[in-house]
Amino acid sequence: MPDIVHVRGLEFVANHGATAAERRSTRRFRVDVELAQSLDAPARSDRLADTIDYARVCAIVLEHGTRSTYKLLEALAGAIADALQLTYPRAAVTITLEKLAPPCPGIPDACGVTLHRAVP
Repeated sequence: MPDIVHVRGLEFVANHGATAAERRSTRRFRVDVELAQSLDAPARSDRLADTIDYARVCAIVLEHGTRSTYKLLEALAGAIADALQLTYPRAAVTITLEKLAPPCPGIPDACGVTLHRAVP
């Protein structure tokens, strides 16, 4: 089983959506991120420089989630995954991105995607 650094339940407000009307209004989004790589070095050294900094992970997610507008959650999740792998190239990335209270029939709590990226 791989070692994992994770961030769960990170939320932001943005203007993503398939329709122009969705992109004109803000909605809440929630993100869970897992980065899998060996954590042997930081487990021994107790140094932040040797591990995945989850504060930096949060900053990357928020930057990509709020600075651009995407029609598809898949595109936003892909942009976040790409940015994380540029920062942490030895890590496999899993992102679950949810739009909270989406404008869908049946009034779901959330709809979303999960994207996996292997180590490049």
